[in-house]
Amino acid sequence: MGSKKRSLSALMCLCMGVMLLAACSSNGNNDNAAPSSPATGTESASASPSGQEESAAPSSSPIKFDLFVNFSWFGMNWSDPAAKNITDKTGVSLNITKPVSDDNQKINVMMSTGELPDFVLLDKKDPALQRMIDGGLLYSLEELIDQYAPEMKNVLPKEALANYKAKDGKTYALVSFIEGEQYVEAAKKYNALVGSNQSTWSIRQDYWEEIGKPDISNADSYIAALEQIKAKHKDKIGFYTNANGVTNAKNLNSDAVVSLGTARQFGVQSLIKDGDAVKSGLRSPEYQNVIKFLNRLSTKGLLTKDSFIDTKDIFTQKINNGDTASYVWTIGDGTKVPADNPNTSYTVMPPFDSYKDVRDGSGWTAIAITKKNKDPKRAIQFLSFLASEEGHKLTKWGVEGDKYVDAAQGAHYKMVDGKPTYLPEYWADKQKDWSGVAEKNGLSEYWLAANSTWWNMPEWDAADPKFIEYNKMFGDHISYDPSLSGLELDPTSAIGVTEKKILDLYIGYYSKMIFAKDEAAALALYAEFIGKADKLGLPEVEKAWTEKYAAKMANR
Repeated sequence: MGSKKRSLSALMCLCMGVMLLAACSSNGNNDNAAPSSPATGTESASASPSGQEESAAPSSSPIKFDLFVNFSWFGMNWSDPAAKNITDKTGVSLNITKPVSDDNQKINVMMSTGELPDFVLLDKKDPALQRMIDGGLLYSLEELIDQYAPEMKNVLPKEALANYKAKDGKTYALVSFIEGEQYVEAAKKYNALVGSNQSTWSIRQDYWEEIGKPDISNADSYIAALEQIKAKHKDKIGFYTNANGVTNAKNLNSDAVVSLGTARQFGVQSLIKDGDAVKSGLRSPEYQNVIKFLNRLSTKGLLTKDSFIDTKDIFTQKINNGDTASYVWTIGDGTKVPADNPNTSYTVMPPFDSYKDVRDGSGWTAIAITKKNKDPKRAIQFLSFLASEEGHKLTKWGVEGDKYVDAAQGAHYKMVDGKPTYLPEYWADKQKDWSGVAEKNGLSEYWLAANSTWWNMPEWDAADPKFIEYNKMFGDHISYDPSLSGLELDPTSAIGVTEKKILDLYIGYYSKMIFAKDEAAALALYAEFIGKADKLGLPEVEKAWTEKYAAKMANR
């Protein structure tokens, strides 16, 4: 790396578009010069002829960045052991702020006033991300990586810089928790493609055994079994699915909207391809099967309105109490021990043949470096470190060793056949009190640049008999298709307003369909809803999805 600082005249030339090699001081303490670019979101990277600077160790001098986390529930403040270890290694500390509520009011004010922080962390689907890109408020990752962190290309999942490009062909945010080729290969190796977060149905073992453990492998036999159980336990809820997420949905292509709390048992998808067009999953036969199933349950007294009005806390409490014969949740929460009979538990049911889990593998959160960043070079090098294997050791794995003392001190993991593996004592404590343990050590909470493979690997145990069985049960029902991800519409746009009107219409209809007097009445209400949705502009919404889909595929 050159020893001269960038001169004022060189900086002016850069602003005029001349491609010059970025330079920094030899002692690393004056390396905060930002690459120059127009505020259009389509800047060109200033790079050396080879496309990157000569390799040099990143500075570890102290620097504090402001990070805005656009989740009101985020609970960490960079004061725990994990944060301290990261700062000791990189010199970087974070001043973390968050909104009071998840209504985007705070980030919208930041954008309108130009008072953005150094980093913004938000859901990759958040419309605020696209508005920042369109407003030219963010650096492209390619620009900063090429200049300051070329090694980052070797640690990121290949999808990170290929699948999230804006219309100008550049990537403006680093997406975490991508389940791409690297992840799928590793997950299959360790019997972890199906993990503790897999959506499932569970049935209470003592009640099932009481009626002779009949077949429950399809909707008809399952309903028949619930009827037998309900006859013996009239005070219990037959089928309990926490579906209050429907009323909180922000767009039509939400899993909560189309599944109505039935998880993936009927193979329904939020969006479907019809030739070159993208259509709403609400039009599909699979969605109509969901309505028919739930309506049958309601007319038989096996499904109550509790499922659609209870909060998450009440939902959890009722299951813990043993108030339901069967419920929908995940494998990790699918074997609860009911308080009214500690000698039994719920058991995870095998999936129906119609079960379909089509994952987009496209990740969850995205972190962006704003044009207000005080030191873009240090910023991208910080993200490069967090994205590396060493970064994952400090953010997720913890302290390596054989003897567990406590959650704060560790040890947390050891290497087993080349794979990091949590010590059983630590993992047991973590499972008992996830948030409490996180407060003590900070591990698993700073997912700014989380690679799903390295992030999850300490939890994987290829020899775990339960997950060997779960992967056999669900593995054949899982596939990946990222093509329909990222098609959310801007809610402030005209078409976004139309989509919201249709969603509001749907919220007024779905419970009527489920609790109609019979299947014919339910389907009549369904047809009525679709007719009104079409008049409101559902075809235009689908056209907008199709256009976004075509642009996305053309940009890969």
